[in-house]
Amino acid sequence: MKPQIVLMVISVILICSPVVQPQESLTIDHFMTADELKSTGVSTLSQAQRKELDRWLTRYTFLLLEEKKHMGGCDPVIETQIDGAFHGWDGETVYKLRNGQIWQQASYHYHYHYAYAPEVTIYPTTTGCAMRVSDDDDEAISVRRIK
Repeated sequence: MKPQIVLMVISVILICSPVVQPQESLTIDHFMTADELKSTGVSTLSQAQRKELDRWLTRYTFLLLEEKKHMGGCDPVIETQIDGAFHGWDGETVYKLRNGQIWQQASYHYHYHYAYAPEVTIYPTTTGCAMRVSDDDDEAISVRRIK
């Protein structure tokens, strides 16, 4: 199996795995079965290579966990309402929400739609956060939290 595929498998396993404390050292054996170790070629690595892979795995896991902390405040999903009128998206739209948060459009998109205090859902994506307005049939828009 190609090294890129092994790394993708490890990434998926780590994201779905329980959180490990920083003082703990991870080993690939925590995440892969004997069959998976064999089918990916990991079982053929030397002791020194396994030790380096485990060291990398520990470092990578904590980088992922650190990145998750800075996802922009949209994990877990936020469900609230816009505090006032919604007029769609114009490129740099800023909305105050009824939960006290303020969010700004993070990518260009223009779409006009009027609704008063519509419900919104803000959720994590692979690139940050997205906001979907319930009364609007338009796509979800990338947003970033201001406050």
